[in-house]
Amino acid sequence: MANPLVAERRRLARLFDDDLPPTRAARLFQTALAVLIIINVAGIILESVESFEHRFGAELWWIEQIATAFFAVEYALRLWASVDFQNPRYRQPLWGRLRYLRSFFALVDLASILPAILGMLGAGDLRTLRLLRLLRMLKLTRHATIFNLLWAVFREEARSIGAVLFILLLTLIISASIMYMIEGEAQPEGFSSIPAAMWWAVETLTTVGYGDLVPRTPFGKIMGGVVSIVGVAALALFTSLITVSFLDQLRQRRAALRQAVEERFAGGTLSAGEIKAMEEFGERLGLPEAEAIEVVEDSARDHAGHATCPHCGGVLTGMRLA
Repeated sequence: MANPLVAERRRLARLFDDDLPPTRAARLFQTALAVLIIINVAGIILESVESFEHRFGAELWWIEQIATAFFAVEYALRLWASVDFQNPRYRQPLWGRLRYLRSFFALVDLASILPAILGMLGAGDLRTLRLLRLLRMLKLTRHATIFNLLWAVFREEARSIGAVLFILLLTLIISASIMYMIEGEAQPEGFSSIPAAMWWAVETLTTVGYGDLVPRTPFGKIMGGVVSIVGVAALALFTSLITVSFLDQLRQRRAALRQAVEERFAGGTLSAGEIKAMEEFGERLGLPEAEAIEVVEDSARDHAGHATCPHCGGVLTGMRLA
């Protein structure tokens, strides 16, 4: 007879595991969690308004206590159920859970209850704790596929992004040093040192140009123009790099979805439920819902008569639904 605790742990793992297709219960839980986070963060923001906090302090306190208790229980249950997640790294009862504790979203979950722990220990002032509590917004990114897609882009282009950032850092230091030599005597109050000149370099490279610190000498103005052009070119390079990588990731994920559908069709006729599962797989890959449906239905049309429409139950034939 199966251990009831193990069975319950596996049910929780099915609810919490981000690598599995979300069930109806998982979707309801995610929605409730998102609503609680939004209410809690809104309360933290409004708490900084003295008149609002004075009038609704008790209600805000209860919202904070309920949210903290919920997040603490969720954190403990996720840790307990992590050994039954799909990821094999977490399977070992002790070391698997320790590995899970070091994962990104486990650290985000810890950050969501850390302010309460620090508050009980009497550490930190109110503003610091409020800032830490705002980190709970990161929990919303757990199930947002667009963030997974962006993380994949950053991982794929990490070296290229690092090269662009190094070029910007090098330009920042060199331009600040040159401007310190050129404008130091003309504006000793603004360009008093190289670190002080870096403020001008930052706002010029980013093309913000607040106007609180501008070159006055002819050579300083020429240098300012050169730095502005370099800044525009570097930002354009960074933007194009991210855009190309983003489109490439979408292309790879479309191909992965199409391959998964083709492999399913190779095994025989697909039911409406299986096609629906493929559409959900496309959404988990970060594809827009309409695009995931289009990829699945295009593959189904290529295998006319071998798939059932998940919406009407008809057999997919030719270029339309029967």
